[in-house]
Amino acid sequence: MSRRRTRAAAMAIAATAVAALSTGTAAADPGDAQADIVGGHQATGATPWAAAVTYDAPDHNVFDHLTCSGALVFSNMVVTAAPCVTDQLAAARRAERPGPTFLDTNSSGPIPVKDKRFTVILGKDRTRGETATVTTIVVNPGFDWARGAPARKVEDAAVLLLDHDVAAQTLPLASRAPRPGTKLSLYGFGLTRPDAGGQPATRLQQLETTVLPRSRCADALQSAGEFCTANPNGTDGPGPGDSGGPAVVRENGVARLAGICSRAGDGAGPGQLPTVYTDGSGQREFFYEVARTGGAS
Repeated sequence: MSRRRTRAAAMAIAATAVAALSTGTAAADPGDAQADIVGGHQATGATPWAAAVTYDAPDHNVFDHLTCSGALVFSNMVVTAAPCVTDQLAAARRAERPGPTFLDTNSSGPIPVKDKRFTVILGKDRTRGETATVTTIVVNPGFDWARGAPARKVEDAAVLLLDHDVAAQTLPLASRAPRPGTKLSLYGFGLTRPDAGGQPATRLQQLETTVLPRSRCADALQSAGEFCTANPNGTDGPGPGDSGGPAVVRENGVARLAGICSRAGDGAGPGQLPTVYTDGSGQREFFYEVARTGGAS
């Protein structure tokens, strides 16, 4: 791997790749990727489309493991970040940033995706929300952490197709990418402590922020098809548990999916640096194609 590509992988890994927390009986999987809302508050208003992405891995004695957040965009489809449901990031992170970077460790190493059975839980409270099983995972075919960001698009997005149509209201896509200065609300179920300790939030967390010029996310190698969000007070923002979580904009009073939580800069703890989000409107063609075909090529 070239020096530039190695740096791209390391930068992308830094904030998104802190290990998630488990509510099961085993230690958390160091292969989990997510970028928690530190400094946020319990979500207000109607958020039926909010999704907690969890999995069971019985062969590894891991159950009800919160790995990421997401958003319901169609009645049978949740979108999230690609590293939440691939092995690519776990392998790269293990090479670039060994053990001490992980929030929790698993002596047997990262749990491969093939051993995970994913579930989504919808609504504000992940202990009582509507639940659906993930039957098909489709990752944006352009996704590759090490392909040479920012010169090439990272395309950090994945689709989770569900085993049934859920009753919850969906979150429509924004009509365009948000511009610098645009007000956004960030959502997620991750940790709420700046030291990335404790347990993930049971109730959906929310943080108000704004879009920054792309230069402010240079450390995170922001590519085309992405935007940069501020970390209010220099301390608040996403961290472990929130990769894939939605950034929501209001267009004519209607909540819409502006972005999908991806990453921050190299070595950043929760809320220490601005965060890169994948532009939701830029993924429209991918999302709709999967919705029409069920992921069949």
